[in-house]
Amino acid sequence: MKTIKSVAEITGLTPKSIRGYESFGLIHPPKRTKARYRLYSEDDINRLLQIKHYRTLKFSLSEIAVLLNSPPLEIEASMIKHLRFLDEQLNEYHYAKAMICSTLYNRKKNSLHKLDINHRVAIIAIDLQNDMLEGGALQNKRMLTILPPLQRLFAQARREGIPIIYICDSHEKGDPELEIWDEHMMEGTYGAQIIDDVAPADGDFIIKKSLFNGFINTDLQYTLELLDIDTLLFTGWRTDVCVAQTAIEAFYRGYKVVIAKDGVNTTTQSAHDFGMSLMGINYDFTLCTCEDFTKTLIYEETLL
Repeated sequence: MKTIKSVAEITGLTPKSIRGYESFGLIHPPKRTKARYRLYSEDDINRLLQIKHYRTLKFSLSEIAVLLNSPPLEIEASMIKHLRFLDEQLNEYHYAKAMICSTLYNRKKNSLHKLDINHRVAIIAIDLQNDMLEGGALQNKRMLTILPPLQRLFAQARREGIPIIYICDSHEKGDPELEIWDEHMMEGTYGAQIIDDVAPADGDFIIKKSLFNGFINTDLQYTLELLDIDTLLFTGWRTDVCVAQTAIEAFYRGYKVVIAKDGVNTTTQSAHDFGMSLMGINYDFTLCTCEDFTKTLIYEETLL
C-alpha cells in the first residue's frame, strides 16, 4: 500500500487530481491509516494510470467512468466515435484560426493598398493527397506535373491574402465511392494527408469530402459565404471527375469559375482533355495558367 504522495510520483498526477478522481467515483475510496492518511493498492494505481491515459486522449470524466468498466469491443467503438469528435473539433479550431489569420492579413493588405481586384477570389485545391504519389492507393505520375506551378501559385496567393481552400477526400468503410474505386484516402492514414510540396499554411482552409462533388455534405458553401467569395480558381487532381463536378456545381451556385490549365490534371491525357473540353465547351469557364494568375497578383492586373 502506498501513500498519496508516492502514488502521485508513480503516476505523474497531482494529489489534488487523485482526490478529485476519487470524489468523482472513478476510483474506490482508499483505505486509511489510523491517522486518516490515504493508502492506495496496486489496483488503484493501475486504475489511476488508465484514467490519466484517457484524459490524455481528451475523454471527459463521465466518458472515462464508462470506459473503465467497458469490455474491449465497447472501448474500441468509443475510441472510433471519439476520434470523429476530435476531428470535428480540430476542423473547427483550424477554421477559426484560418478566419483570424485571413482577417488580420486582409487588414494589413488593405492598409497597403497593394492589390485591387474587382472580384473576391479563392483558390480551390482538390485532392492533392499522398495516395496519388508513388506507393499510394491511386498513384499516378501525372500528379507530379502540377505540383511545381501550384507551389508558386500558393506562395504568391498567401502573400496577397488570397484564401486557399483545400478540399480533400476522406473516406471511411462503407462510403459509396469505395464501391467504384479501391480504398483510398482513408481517414487518419498517411495517404489522406496533403502532399508536403503543396502543404497548407496558417490561414489556409481544409474541408473534407467523401463524394466527387466538393459542395455536397461539406462546409464549402458556408466557408465561401463567410469569406464573401464570388470567384473560384480551381486547381487539383482529376480534371474529369472531382475538379469538373465541383466546378460545375460552383457554376450552378452562381460563382465565376476559373480553371488553372497547368494546375489541374488527371490519370491520362485523354481523360484530362475530356475534362477540360467538358468545362470549356459546356460552361465557358475562364482558363489561365498558374503563372498568369500569379502575375495578375503581382502587377495588380486582372484576368477575371
